[in-house]
Amino acid sequence: AVVSTQSTGEVQEIPAGEDWQDTVPPGSDYFIAEFENDDKLIFLCSQKVRFPLQFGREVLASEELLNMPRRVSWKECKISKEQEEHDVKQFRKAFTEFDSFKGGDSDSDSD
Repeated sequence: AVVSTQSTGEVQEIPAGEDWQDTVPPGSDYFIAEFENDDKLIFLCSQKVRFPLQFGREVLASEELLNMPRRVSWKECKISKEQEEHDVKQFRKAFTEFDSFKGGDSDSDSD
């Protein structure tokens, strides 16, 4: 199947087990999304088309995939500061076991 995007044209679906590298000419730029079932979506970038910053969001939120058209625009995904802080705390809690910097202050905003 091929997914059409508003700004870039077509994205090719690569079923699980097929070699996606056969789709990409040597030296080409590409965007690839890999899924849990090993299916992949690939977009070959061309010099004629400026690669959009929201490309991944546009493809994944499309009706053909997640069917979340309101999520195509990042402006529609704004949440309150309080909700964002809550989500960050939940994320940190869920991924504590993968934190390679254990022992530091997990609430610190320093880099």
